[in-house]
Amino acid sequence: MRALDTLHPRPFRLHNPIQHYEWGERGASAFIAKLLGVQDSSPLPYAELWVGAHPSAPSLMELPDGSRQPLSEAVQKWPQEILGSPVIQAFGASWPFLFKILSAAEPLSIQAHPDAQQAQRLHLQDPHHFPDPHAKPEMAVALTPFHALVGFKPVDAWREVFRTFPEIASFADADALFPGTDMEFVRNAFQHMLTKAQQSPHLLAYTLEATAKRISVASPPFATMADIFHQLLARYGPQDVGLLVLLFLNPVELSPGQAVFLPPGLPHAYLKGNIVECMTNSDNVIRLGLTPKYKDTQAIVTALSFEPQKVAVMTPTQDQHTVYRVPCDAFEVHRWTLPPQAEVAPERPGGPEILFILRGRGRLGWQEKHGPANMPYETGQSFLIPAHLPAYRLIAETETLAFAGRVPL
Repeated sequence: MRALDTLHPRPFRLHNPIQHYEWGERGASAFIAKLLGVQDSSPLPYAELWVGAHPSAPSLMELPDGSRQPLSEAVQKWPQEILGSPVIQAFGASWPFLFKILSAAEPLSIQAHPDAQQAQRLHLQDPHHFPDPHAKPEMAVALTPFHALVGFKPVDAWREVFRTFPEIASFADADALFPGTDMEFVRNAFQHMLTKAQQSPHLLAYTLEATAKRISVASPPFATMADIFHQLLARYGPQDVGLLVLLFLNPVELSPGQAVFLPPGLPHAYLKGNIVECMTNSDNVIRLGLTPKYKDTQAIVTALSFEPQKVAVMTPTQDQHTVYRVPCDAFEVHRWTLPPQAEVAPERPGGPEILFILRGRGRLGWQEKHGPANMPYETGQSFLIPAHLPAYRLIAETETLAFAGRVPL
């Protein structure tokens, strides 16, 4: 039997694909480029680093002989060793989550993600734009100050938009909106604006240009949105309904270590900053506006949650280890902050784990049949911890910040 026919229990270094989406940071100071130590003189944006086994961009798993194999293929070859029985029973012989580093220099599209039933239907109808038959709940943990818009504002805040911007009130026929429940009010107002935008693009343009003039002299909280509004108006033009929707979403500001969970259907737009992101192993995105990519207004109306809500912000604990638990059985995120010369043995629940080193230098230690073994780690490196490795240690030589994605067994 050749050595690589058997996968021995140990950590495996991963080499990960970069997504060069237009909104990413550029140049030598780009967060992801600096993280990886890349000296890139090209103007390519560094938007996302994918760590996982998604079929469109799998990580490469470095084997002991130095060869590299896509993690998606390795999971097919060694499902029991990599995934473990509990994960196979829950998810089949497939990798359950996707771990990312996301770096936004500019706002992303206004979007939402489908639930399981919607994902299956959209995938069957349009597999090109919806490549996965899976729901896509996700969470974001800030690495730097991070700004986003998440969830619809309460009805009182909608009425404040209408008072401050009479052209939007006229466009939405605000006086004719029946009260109903808060969710009914938001749904009716949103659908009315969407329909009006499709039927009267010139009226939408007039409304957005009038709003651009008013927002420059508006009082808080609208004044804080003025720069973003003008930036996006210049980029996408006055016939993008996403510019209207911006004003009806809750602003969220995260400090490093703080996190939010985004269930399917929650409207959101990331504005600026750097995060660790973890989600089910899906790339399904339903976009409404503020993007040159494919938009599906019919699908997003079906997918959206219209219940006004402020997203709960999770704050890290003061000790070395924080667990960000979310209402999803496919993933949870762990964060370790270790001082120099510290050592920790993360609990191993029995499934696979992605370990990413955001800062620091040290060693990973584990036990083999012949005795202790170790391998070095440094900033920007990531590792697969397979299910059949019962224990490992993080041994920090310098101050270390590490994140892990794992299945919450």
